[in-house]
Amino acid sequence: MLFLILLFAGACLYKLVYCMTDHQNTALLAGIIYITTPYFFTDIYVRHALGECMAFVFVPMVFLGLYHLFNTEKNHYYLVLGVAGLLLSHNIATMITALFALMYCVIHYKNFSRGRVQKALLLDVLWIVLITSFYWAPFLQTKFSAEYRVFEKGAMATQESLLGSLLSAKDLFITQNDTSYVFEIGLPVILMLAFSFVTFRVLKENKKEYLFFLISGVVSIWMSTKYFPWKWLPSQCYIVQFSWRMLLFSSFFFAIVASINMSTLIKKFSRRDVFVIGLICMMYVFSRYQCIPYAEAVPEVTEYKVTAISGQENQWIPGMGRMEYLPSKAYDNLFYVATRQPGISVLEGECNLQNETKMRNSMSVQIATSGEKVVLELPYLYYPGYTVKLDGVPLDSFETEKGFLGSKIDENEVGTLEVKYTGTRIMNLTKIISFVTFIVFLVYIYKKH
Repeated sequence: MLFLILLFAGACLYKLVYCMTDHQNTALLAGIIYITTPYFFTDIYVRHALGECMAFVFVPMVFLGLYHLFNTEKNHYYLVLGVAGLLLSHNIATMITALFALMYCVIHYKNFSRGRVQKALLLDVLWIVLITSFYWAPFLQTKFSAEYRVFEKGAMATQESLLGSLLSAKDLFITQNDTSYVFEIGLPVILMLAFSFVTFRVLKENKKEYLFFLISGVVSIWMSTKYFPWKWLPSQCYIVQFSWRMLLFSSFFFAIVASINMSTLIKKFSRRDVFVIGLICMMYVFSRYQCIPYAEAVPEVTEYKVTAISGQENQWIPGMGRMEYLPSKAYDNLFYVATRQPGISVLEGECNLQNETKMRNSMSVQIATSGEKVVLELPYLYYPGYTVKLDGVPLDSFETEKGFLGSKIDENEVGTLEVKYTGTRIMNLTKIISFVTFIVFLVYIYKKH
């Protein structure tokens, strides 16, 4: 999987730079520089941030689509693939990419005024909305169906956490032996960027794109450091979480600039030059990771004390991060969640429960109520999509005070209670919409070619 991410990330940037320069060696060098940037390897081998690693693939694809949209008016479907892939991989990277993409559109405002470009962009937006509807529609439904910790202010990021991640200038050049992450720009890249002023003066084509990528790279680096005025920005900006996340974008922008610098300044830039420079980049990035301590063993999940969570802050639970995706009521009652009995709880009334069986997201039980209504708390945290039936007849469900799935049963009822996660109508409908739209989109691309 990781090899494929590296392969596709390099291939996407290769495609973008090749479309810009029409020079294979320049494009090949850009791809190699991109996939050997220290932060990319930090994401893969240290942070294990699979979603952000996928963003390395789709960010070049977004700008490839934009380049085609404004310069050739062909093959702009890459924009659809890039944005859809980003949205489904890493939301924060999607938002940051949107800002840079907006700035890219601004510098091409003259092209944007053309009717064909506007129609093509509207069509791309429509494709994106429909293809990703299976994601954003259930997302919105969940957001408005109940309160969840992830949507609370300060749950995902705070000013303190962002300011605590700010890098110093030294971090961009030197990796300390006691650190866990490598945030260097990379000495080979810095040396290649040193020729940017000379390259810009002699560059004859794509000067607008070149300058945009250079400035965007510098801005990205600036935003990763303590010299950027993060503390003066609105609290909504803290969703970035870590300032050094901007190194994803500086890696992308600088790989393009550095490759163009080398192909412009080296006469008869050949595959041999690409090999030598690429080898230097690879050797450098491998040498940086000798600074990171290696863990001989990783604790088993069973060694974590999952129930010891009452009153403790920022405690990690295996598979749940900091529990930010729990219902807010469940998050406020963590001790209850951790120590609750695994079966059905009777909150109100009396009933007889027999033959209770539970298998992952479905369960059944024989139930008999007495002369009063019964309120049950089922052993599932409350998320939209659960169906509760009594002898095949749907029952209303709700969120209990502890954040679990609840249901009410009338008096004097006898039958089989069944619970199953089937998804909501919106979830099931948008899956069909997304699938059909994607097939139509593939046919559209095929006919375009």
